[in-house]
Amino acid sequence: MTRSCPWCLEPLPARAAPSECPHCGRPLGEEGEPKARELRFDRVEAAQTARFRRMLAWGAPITALIAVAMPVAHVAALAVVPLLVAVHLVLVRMVLVRDTQRLLGPVRRLLNRWLARFSFLWIGIPGYGAMVVPIIGVLVGVGTFTVLTSLVHVSSMVSLQRERSGKKLARWEKLVPIVLAVLSIGFVVIVISIAVLFGWSIVAIANRMQAP
Repeated sequence: MTRSCPWCLEPLPARAAPSECPHCGRPLGEEGEPKARELRFDRVEAAQTARFRRMLAWGAPITALIAVAMPVAHVAALAVVPLLVAVHLVLVRMVLVRDTQRLLGPVRRLLNRWLARFSFLWIGIPGYGAMVVPIIGVLVGVGTFTVLTSLVHVSSMVSLQRERSGKKLARWEKLVPIVLAVLSIGFVVIVISIAVLFGWSIVAIANRMQAP
């Protein structure tokens, strides 16, 4: 398995164990690597905190402007809501927590991704959907943007701190995405069942009306 330099992240020679990185010249081994790891965690944490503040500063007024225009969008609002959810999710993934995700272990990284997806499903769709209501929709839309962005930021920071401390996955880290997944599947099943029952009822009523 190829090992990377903890400082510059360039690949190291597979068969050799150099005391210094051949790319950046920084120390490796027991003395250099722990220090590099701590510095990288500090740098990523500080950078995400700064990006989080910028996202709130720019995203909240932009969301408010979109919410003001939503009531006059009429049918187009049906397409705008899922688009907003998708764009917001991509932004927090690619801009806010991208570097943090790289420092997490594979399982913790996967659980964080699904936690974000389910959060946007359960909070983003109804929250952004409420923007079709004048005035109140502006407050709800901005609140939805703030809550979702903060939720992803805080959850990733908690995971980063646990990863930094070398802590194993806690039971709640595993259970929260699983519970949300079960609730999501159950909700989809209920919606489909109601749609099938409604369709069956319409067909039955139509058949009775056509009967002599």
